[in-house]
Amino acid sequence: MYLCINLSFENYLSLISLLFVLIGGCFALYQWQSSIKTKRAEFINQILEKLRFDKELTKTMYIVDYDQNWYSNKFHNSELEDSIDKLFSYLDYICYLKHTKNITKTEFQIFQYEIHRVCVSNSTKSYLWNLYHFSKRNTPLVLFNI
Repeated sequence: MYLCINLSFENYLSLISLLFVLIGGCFALYQWQSSIKTKRAEFINQILEKLRFDKELTKTMYIVDYDQNWYSNKFHNSELEDSIDKLFSYLDYICYLKHTKNITKTEFQIFQYEIHRVCVSNSTKSYLWNLYHFSKRNTPLVLFNI
């Protein structure tokens, strides 16, 4: 048996219009995905440029990377403390972006060297240990009754 469909001229026009709408929708989706990729690349580039080309951050990263003992008695209330805190805050922001899945694992790998170097530094470990214990001593215990 053959199924014969008789379509009127208006039905042919409707099918052709539907086909063009589908093609246009696919093209719009492709353009939208391309613009998202471009915006993501620009976002990653902005983060990377600040981390690698901001003079203060690069100077501080160099100190963390190569100076084995930057955390000493002279550290607190110094210019270096401000720079270290700025670098750590920026790296913390990058880790936050990964944790919230605003950057992918592949994009995160771009920053992995700097984060790794900071984390393996003995001075970093000493500084963070000190901050942790300082904050525990100076934070009042608050109990919430909810």
